[in-house]
Amino acid sequence: MDNKDRQEKENKAFNEMRREGKNIEENRQRKDEGTQQSSRLWVWLGVLVLIFILIYWLFAIGTFGDLANWFNG
Repeated sequence: MDNKDRQEKENKAFNEMRREGKNIEENRQRKDEGTQQSSRLWVWLGVLVLIFILIYWLFAIGTFGDLANWFNG
């Protein structure tokens, strides 16, 4: 009986550790998916900021204003 009880306790502990490991792995996968989505958002935000900086710079040096025919002279 003692050996059988010990074996059952080990099996329970092993199964519990497997369940915890699966839960940790599932949480890690969810976190990775969320990280990828937020990374994409940051990339697009950066692209938009760079576009606005480029447009501002083109207006500041006068090239875009001349092309748009906004400046006289």
